Amino acid sequence: MTAGLMVAVVLAGCSGEDPQPRPSEPTESAESGLAEGEPDMGALTSFTCQADEEGQWSATGVIANGEETSESYQVTVLVADSDAGNAKSTLLDQVQPGESATFDIAEIPPNGEEPTCRVTVIRIATGAS
Repeated sequence: MTAGLMVAVVLAGCSGEDPQPRPSEPTESAESGLAEGEPDMGALTSFTCQADEEGQWSATGVIANGEETSESYQVTVLVADSDAGNAKSTLLDQVQPGESATFDIAEIPPNGEEPTCRVTVIRIATGAS
């Protein structure tokens, strides 16, 4: 794929007490654009992104739902030395209030000579009450 993707970069900080994470089954993991919704970098309570010995990049982390309703989150990771490149996303569907969900994104394509990881979290409006 040659399509570029511009990804807004926001650094996430981790603070406060984290709810106990539990595995969540992502419903999607693919090269894609950003979903419509609200940026929610505060939901990202843990994030690790690195290349293995073969140079294959992967990212793992935890999303905590601090809202009063169940929420879905799209996590998008870009590995590049600029704000452009091919990113990979996963969707965490219906994370319950006060609960956490883990994500794992494998085989993220690196872009550029000295790529670094960038992550974006979007809380998707689900209509749940």
